[in-house]
Amino acid sequence: MAKRKFYQKKRFLFPFAIILAFVILSVFGAFHSSLYQTTTNAYVDDYLVKIYPKISSKIMELNIENNSDVKKGEILAELDGSEYTQKIKELEDKFNHLQNELNNADKEIKEINLKANKNKDMMEKAKVNLENANYDYVRYKNEYKDGTVTKKDLNNAIENLKIAQEQYQNAQNELKSTSRKLQEIMIKKNSQTDETREIFEILEETKYKLSDATVIAPKNGKIINLNVKIGDIANTEEVLFTIKPEECFVIANFKKQANNTFKTGQKATVKIYSIGFSKLNGEVVEVLDENSNYIPVKIKINDNVQKYNIKTGAKAYARVKVK
Repeated sequence: MAKRKFYQKKRFLFPFAIILAFVILSVFGAFHSSLYQTTTNAYVDDYLVKIYPKISSKIMELNIENNSDVKKGEILAELDGSEYTQKIKELEDKFNHLQNELNNADKEIKEINLKANKNKDMMEKAKVNLENANYDYVRYKNEYKDGTVTKKDLNNAIENLKIAQEQYQNAQNELKSTSRKLQEIMIKKNSQTDETREIFEILEETKYKLSDATVIAPKNGKIINLNVKIGDIANTEEVLFTIKPEECFVIANFKKQANNTFKTGQKATVKIYSIGFSKLNGEVVEVLDENSNYIPVKIKINDNVQKYNIKTGAKAYARVKVK
């Protein structure tokens, strides 16, 4: 009888244990889902950097080979920039000549302004002399009629008036000539200034083009798909080589839910199907513009990706710790 009761008790406890386990798993699952968000709608972002030459020219130096490790800012190749070097020299000579012309124009303008100021002073003095001479002439003319001065006195006043008029006219002409010359120089200077500015812009553009002859690594990474050699003609439409960067990003699309609280810095793990099921550690670096159904999140993989053959667009699984 005691044995039967034991079996009855066992039959009761077994389903209870199953229900309890189910409840615990459900609670754990709910708790886990509140901590993490997962998605299989993820893919490797385009992270390979294809290097195109910025000018079409002959390859003079090549400092890399396939699988070379490169650092950002490192010089990878040199193209023939002699055409731009020659043009820069010609432009610099012309620019320096125009600068000298402008300096000479400034000196001449300064001298003419000094002369113009002297001419203004002379004209003011001549004007005063003319006014005095005219006053004397009128006075002597009236006094001659009254008989208080002689004919000689009147003739002297007339002669002084003529001299004063001539001096005033000369001063006016000299000032006009100086002003006209100043205007001509200013027009010439303005034209030279415009030409100098234009030459300077072309010079800077040519220097920039010359800098394009130096191919510099934009990122840290490894060289792959090198398909040129020294002496080849680089074409701006053809890839010289590709850099496989140290950094790799995955775009993960998460379905919209009430507890979606993505933000930068959150820890993440990624599995890229094409390289197996290794977990790669990462973090959220950007929450992209969401659409009606999904929230796209950009995840940076922090583990070393150089040892994997990761291809752009490869499908992936992503998990982000949101709490």
